[in-house]
Amino acid sequence: MKRLGLLFFLCLLMQKVTVSAWVGMPMPKLHIEGRNLVDENGNKVLLHGFGQTYSPWFNEQGKYWTNYNVSGCLYYNKRMIAGLLTKGWKVNWIRMHMDPYWSNTPGVSVTGENDISAFSMERFKTYFESVFLRMAAYAEGKGLYVVMRPPGVCPQTIARGDAYQKYLIQVWTHVAKRMVELGNTTYMFELANEPINVEGGVTAFFQDIVDSIRATGCKNILWVPGTGYQSDYRAYAANPIKGENIGYAVHAYPGWYGSDAEVESAEDTGDVAGGGYKGFLNGWTERVGCVADFAPILVTEMDWAPKKYGCSWGKSTTGTRGGSGFGANFKYMCDLTGNVSWMLFTGPELLAQYDDSAEDGETFLTSPDACARPIYRWYNDYAAEWPASATEASKRIASLEVDCESSLTALSGGILTVPVDVIYEDGHRSCVTHTAQYSFSNPDVVSFNKGVISVKQDGNTDVTITVSDDFGTTKQSTIALNATSFPLTNADFNPCIWENGTFDEQTGTLVTGQYGFGGWQYGSGLDISKWKYIIIELYETQSAGASFRLFDEKSYWTSPAMVDIGTVKRKVITLSTLKKNGTTTALNLKNIYIAGFWSTGGKPIRIKSVFLSNVATATGIEDDIQVLHTEEQPQPVYNLQGQRVSSMRKGGTYIIGGKKVVR
Repeated sequence: MKRLGLLFFLCLLMQKVTVSAWVGMPMPKLHIEGRNLVDENGNKVLLHGFGQTYSPWFNEQGKYWTNYNVSGCLYYNKRMIAGLLTKGWKVNWIRMHMDPYWSNTPGVSVTGENDISAFSMERFKTYFESVFLRMAAYAEGKGLYVVMRPPGVCPQTIARGDAYQKYLIQVWTHVAKRMVELGNTTYMFELANEPINVEGGVTAFFQDIVDSIRATGCKNILWVPGTGYQSDYRAYAANPIKGENIGYAVHAYPGWYGSDAEVESAEDTGDVAGGGYKGFLNGWTERVGCVADFAPILVTEMDWAPKKYGCSWGKSTTGTRGGSGFGANFKYMCDLTGNVSWMLFTGPELLAQYDDSAEDGETFLTSPDACARPIYRWYNDYAAEWPASATEASKRIASLEVDCESSLTALSGGILTVPVDVIYEDGHRSCVTHTAQYSFSNPDVVSFNKGVISVKQDGNTDVTITVSDDFGTTKQSTIALNATSFPLTNADFNPCIWENGTFDEQTGTLVTGQYGFGGWQYGSGLDISKWKYIIIELYETQSAGASFRLFDEKSYWTSPAMVDIGTVKRKVITLSTLKKNGTTTALNLKNIYIAGFWSTGGKPIRIKSVFLSNVATATGIEDDIQVLHTEEQPQPVYNLQGQRVSSMRKGGTYIIGGKKVVR
């Protein structure tokens, strides 16, 4: 008790130090160039960190301090930072929530953190000095960049000129002026937390706030949030925020962007469902990748764990990159995009208890399926690449790993990535998908942008991937890619576009959830306008009330063209006659975003093939199968889409002389 009292006494003494003395050791200054954060020497920088919220409830529910005890708050939160750094967390930034606990007038009732009726600017000014600036200076002295977040969260709907925008302008104008007075250019500002709906346009709303900050002379980096709880940035892609040192602040949780989340019935099993890796890739590329093309991204909230541990906001598993689960695929989205900094939203009191030497187990801090263990190790790999930490051994490539089979089936009209890792001589691993060089033997089939391959049309191409270091080492790998519009593979067929279903690629069996939908999603749009028919072949007649549906808009909740399958095993759909359901509007065949099977659910639909054709009659595909051992054939070779091809690949199915041929 005497020791604790002495520490609190020292904290009280330190509060008498002038604020300027609290502004910590100068950090290497960051600024934004194009789509990247860079330091003073022009090195690209990625930040990996954690967050703190300065209120008794978020600091272990008032166990250690309460009643506006500044010294207690400072002591506790400094102890947490020091504790997790002692445990070996390789972090280089902190998100600081300037919690409304300090700025709300005591005793005034509010309906939640989005209620600003109790906000007092005078209290905010007071505690900005005595709590937030002091914590920022301490963190900076520990080698952490600081991102400040305003008190509370956004109301359901905000609008330009409303009380909430005026509140944000008031807060940030004061903070910006203090930064100018202190000569601080390193602290960064996250302009709001989780806007949902913004009337009048999100760009106009936040441009006003940016302009108010810049009018003070403050040039610090600003992180601008998106709508939909910071999940949607498409409006900024069309109309970005103007000015320098502007990035975008993103949130990411299981179930968002089409990612996997734990299902309701998974109390004991930990099962996850969602769009898997493909769904995550499509959603992330559409909603975040659209601004990552021209500005850096900072993920300011993210975590996951099976819900049985009760220690995370997000409920899912780590899973595997390119497979099911959230965590590994989230990391891959960041690595793939190439300019995404991010943090772990788990409370620092838990991070300060982490022990990496402990064996894998069934607790939040020991389970490989919860976020703490994998992120601790990922942060260590990232730290080897920080400009100040990099050694020659951490820059020399020892080996290249391409995480896929030597041949791939790809979805035409979709997007995909080929995960590329290098292992360096110091042993650390780095995903270099976004910086590797790609070349294609048939560029008519695909296009390429920053690690993402867009599949333009059916066909075959070789993909050659090359990585090099600064010392003359070059590694290379080549894979064969076969693009098709309706692949019946687990990787490309999503049985859970609506409701939870299952798909077995070995038997072609789809079972949808009740009134569910399973099929294909084409992230970049599929052009089928040059074809006359879609032909569906089933192994047996179905009794699930199935219909085949095509959407020319990206949302499942738009009007599709619908064709009942009925009781036939072979259904020919004439594309030119398709109309959007309940309308006389022709389906836009140049841009198909979703296609697949709807059913009442619970009964199997056994799919043999789905393909595009310009011939409606049978082609002999039902005849006996020939197994081909050589490519020497006197007759023309066609794929299942009716396209003539120059060669056949092992594992492929083709039509030669009206016969199905499997090589």
